[in-house]
Amino acid sequence: MGADVARLLLVVAMEAEARPVRTALGLGDDGAELHPAFPARLYTGEVSGVSVGVAVNGTDPRYEVESIASQPAVTTTLHAVESFTPDLVVSAGTCGGFAAHGSDIAEVIVADRVIFHDRRIAIPGWDAYGVGDYPVVDLSAVAAQHGWRTGPVTTGNALDAPPVDMATMTASGAMAKEMEAAAVAWVCERMAVPFGAVKVVTDLVDHHEATAEQFDRNLQKATATLAEAVRHLVASL
Repeated sequence: MGADVARLLLVVAMEAEARPVRTALGLGDDGAELHPAFPARLYTGEVSGVSVGVAVNGTDPRYEVESIASQPAVTTTLHAVESFTPDLVVSAGTCGGFAAHGSDIAEVIVADRVIFHDRRIAIPGWDAYGVGDYPVVDLSAVAAQHGWRTGPVTTGNALDAPPVDMATMTASGAMAKEMEAAAVAWVCERMAVPFGAVKVVTDLVDHHEATAEQFDRNLQKATATLAEAVRHLVASL
């Protein structure tokens, strides 16, 4: 991972994911507004000698649901990086795994690559831009220490996985499908801040059961595992 990290920013989409993380890190529930036009909040504290910030997208004021997917991830990351000035940003949250790769519910997956799986722009030059493929820090030593798997994490703005998206994910060797990591990574590349991603499986993308049903049933177990994974990550910095 290189030099020691003194300031770590965790970017989390949902409060249901962030609350167990804050509890595990002892950060409390008193977050600061990041920008008056957006609902994201930043929770900060000192953990094992590391200054830690947890940025959460917040509730959409119009639709009254949590702000998930790539657009909120971009604005939250941008404002949090400007406010907190981290040495490392980690996209932390839940994901879909793949039975084809032997994934288990509540398994921890650490990104060694992040791409978009649904930005299809079939024009030379634009095609690579659509995929993204942004820089990712090497967290393999931490992953090996705790028995976490590493692999490609792919991002898209849909909960489901139609055949065209599955083809892209299969070709990339995706270990995790989610809705924010590549967007966070894009901002980090632009702002020259190292980026990583730690995800925990709530559902199997290539399973016959509906994703939403798996997600609802397994969210609590997955977020408890996420909290422990983040605690171990901070301790390793």
